[in-house]
Amino acid sequence: MITVSVPGKIHLMGEHAVVHGKPALLAAINKRMRVSIEQASTMNIVTTESPACVIYALEKVKEYFKLDALPPMHISIDSDIPAGFHLGSSAATAVGVVAAAMYFLKKLWNPIQINALAYEVEKKQHGNPSGGDNTAVSMGGFVWFRKELEFLKSMWQLEITIPSTLNHFYLIDSGRPKETTGEMVSLVRKRVQEKPAFMEKVFSQNETQTKRIAVALKENIESELIAAMNVGERTLEDMGVVGKKVTPCIRAIEKAGGAVKILGGGGKKDGVGFLLGYHRNESVLRDMCTKYNFPIQRIQLGCVGVTLERKE
Repeated sequence: MITVSVPGKIHLMGEHAVVHGKPALLAAINKRMRVSIEQASTMNIVTTESPACVIYALEKVKEYFKLDALPPMHISIDSDIPAGFHLGSSAATAVGVVAAAMYFLKKLWNPIQINALAYEVEKKQHGNPSGGDNTAVSMGGFVWFRKELEFLKSMWQLEITIPSTLNHFYLIDSGRPKETTGEMVSLVRKRVQEKPAFMEKVFSQNETQTKRIAVALKENIESELIAAMNVGERTLEDMGVVGKKVTPCIRAIEKAGGAVKILGGGGKKDGVGFLLGYHRNESVLRDMCTKYNFPIQRIQLGCVGVTLERKE
């Protein structure tokens, strides 16, 4: 049996802007997916994730190794990463299945190639992804990502360790979005077509906040981190990806001295999935979110990327 584990991810900043050539700062988090493959008499897939995603990932591995057919396998996927909440569930599936299948078939462990094949799977899933999600869960830690061209991507694993003084990040559950990530990406693309100058200004402002957050984490400057997260959230609202359900909670947390932003695609009709919240006082944040019926949970940032856990 081969078992690999893959982390979920969050965007500290840069979602949507990264699709349009700006940088994103992502972090792997302490929620993981485990993908196991073992020999079987027939092909069998047990998963709560998309079976189509699993099958396509296997096809990409088969193409890469130039195989006529795959041997029968039992594939099981167990995950702590909820699907549809912008924590990288589909990216983790793509990376995990590709990694496990490559090792199962050829005893090959190559995170760079794993990431490249997983990106092809993500394109099948989302149409025009940046590639940031699969890169973050492949590499782990903190990842600076920019898609210059389809064939040129800048990927840097940053040497950042969250100090105890800044270890106050939370996921705030606003409810699963009605829209898919692909639909939200299309919405932003439409706004770019309608208001190109305005959106370019918004994307540039977002880039500035992405850089500010990276520096704040590296240099342990809490005030700068909070300010950059909150200004960056405003740019996401200007992009049109933040629904009315969550804005009152966002404003309340800001007023209480914290920071909060949407993660990933966002949402308009109902929830936006998880918000990323920051506040030094957990009880203050928890009480505030309770008023809006938004559960919270503490998370760790900068966790290890795709990992070969078992090879028997």
